[in-house]
Amino acid sequence: MSDLKTLVQDLPDSPGVYLWKDEKGEILYIGKAKSLRKRVSSYLRKTGLFRRIGEMMFIARDLETILTNTEREALVLEQTLIKKHLPKYNIALKDDRRHAWVRVDLSKRIPTFEITREAQKDGATYYGPYGSTKRLERLLDTIRKSIPIAMCKDPEKVKRACMDYHLDRCAGPCEDNIPIDEYRSLVEQMSYYLEGRPDDIRRSLKGQMELASSDMQFEKAAELRDRLTDLEILMSRQKVVRFEGANSDILGISRTEQAALVDMLIVRNGRMIGMDNFYFEIDLDTPDTEVLTAFIEQFYFTIPRLPDQIIIPTEISQMEQLSAWLSDANGHPVQIMTPDDERTTELVEMANKNAHRALRKMLILGESQDEIVNEGVKQLKEALGLTQAPMRIEGFDIANIQGTDPTGSCVVFKNGEPYNKRYRMFKIRVKETPDDYAMMREVVYRRYFGILERRDILPDLILIDGGKGQLKMALEALGELGLDYVPVVALAKREETMYTRDNPGGIQFDIGSDGLHLVQRIRDEAHRFAQKYHHKLREKRFTGSILEEAPGIGPKRRSALLQKFGSFDKVKEATVDQLVEVEGMSAKAAQALRTWLDSDVVN
Repeated sequence: MSDLKTLVQDLPDSPGVYLWKDEKGEILYIGKAKSLRKRVSSYLRKTGLFRRIGEMMFIARDLETILTNTEREALVLEQTLIKKHLPKYNIALKDDRRHAWVRVDLSKRIPTFEITREAQKDGATYYGPYGSTKRLERLLDTIRKSIPIAMCKDPEKVKRACMDYHLDRCAGPCEDNIPIDEYRSLVEQMSYYLEGRPDDIRRSLKGQMELASSDMQFEKAAELRDRLTDLEILMSRQKVVRFEGANSDILGISRTEQAALVDMLIVRNGRMIGMDNFYFEIDLDTPDTEVLTAFIEQFYFTIPRLPDQIIIPTEISQMEQLSAWLSDANGHPVQIMTPDDERTTELVEMANKNAHRALRKMLILGESQDEIVNEGVKQLKEALGLTQAPMRIEGFDIANIQGTDPTGSCVVFKNGEPYNKRYRMFKIRVKETPDDYAMMREVVYRRYFGILERRDILPDLILIDGGKGQLKMALEALGELGLDYVPVVALAKREETMYTRDNPGGIQFDIGSDGLHLVQRIRDEAHRFAQKYHHKLREKRFTGSILEEAPGIGPKRRSALLQKFGSFDKVKEATVDQLVEVEGMSAKAAQALRTWLDSDVVN
């Protein structure tokens, strides 16, 4: 303790972050301070400390500090370090569940909506948070029957209309089945719905109805009338909780001896559009004010869109300062406040009741019913020593039979279940040393180069089919992309041993365990998907149907080419002059075909 006192006395009277550590150098607690000297000195008192902090100081043996220019910078750094290190004595949000958002980038020519758990300040608009992706998917499926917006990744690159179009859940902007201005009107209506703005939806649709009627497009006007009727029914289910159009988050809290739950009522334009809850593991002597402060600092400083008001059940320290920081960070006033009238008091009581009910349900079930973490996912987290449960796992495999048409696959599992629409297949391009190691490196590199380029979601865990060699290749590819922090595990087939960067000797699950069963499922699914694509390519090459993918080559030219040369492989060997001799081939078409045959797409 005398050494710690000496360290503390030497601290500057300036803002920064401090890290208490034990004798092994492990971080026990991370905090921020306006004045490092004053704040850290308070930990050396012999009385007046919370039990949790007292226990921490009993084993604290070292102190590290990081100076910042402002107290706000210290707050941001503190939250980043807490999320990274998850110190034992910090109050931290339970990390097994990340909350869902609806994202739309209105700057694109054809904006699409997507469900994501990675809310970022990237210029897009985010609606949420929502506690369950399942509930959110059901909600959007229902709304899209009336507002058929697209939910594909990039409609301008889609080759044909998807199943959503045929189910009337998408207007089909990818194939110009709807004028772009009409489609953007649908996007506007969906945004109004998610913001809880029924009057704007009515005004938009009634304006379009009047325009259609004046143009004598009576069928279109009737369609718009029916859409408005359906939306009126949907909007009537959104409970009006405030008469004025306030955008507010109303927080409630419930406690047990070892846990706290913060419940959030999401109110937009006076209508409650959703709710969510957030779980903490704490000691009994931790006050509500500390839990609420931790929640505001760890949640609201990380999301891209904030309400105008955050209404909390009791005052917390630095309430005005936190409000000012949130306002500066988001470009509009954000006020943290306690209830100031009878209606807001009733809403906070409603949030408290919901918090109590949600906490009881969580403790009875073990977790939130809609977000029960798969047991195999839990076991993987423990076995691999991950900081958070690997809710999103991506698995890779290579199919390379007899050295022809090698392919790679990437399958995606969410909470232990296949997420088929995110599967990806790769035609191997590597020419030199075309072995499984080089192919694995190529596929992993291409996958995550594309993800970084699209700013897409990174997985919580990458699973490689193979042993130490394949693991090494995957780590090299990720390192080249600056993604060496993403956890990777390789599963060797024979002994069913898992290898990681930190466990070169291997990790083995008990036979029959949920964790082993999950990685086997992912490995087998990646293998199946790679083989399926491999066989598809071989069949195309054998029949010559792959030629139909070439620019300017339809069924007639394909038939003429195969009749002239006998097989696709012979077509590949043909010169431009030989291609021109084929019936129906022009010099321009022959040159375009030769260029395509020489490209990576074919090879």
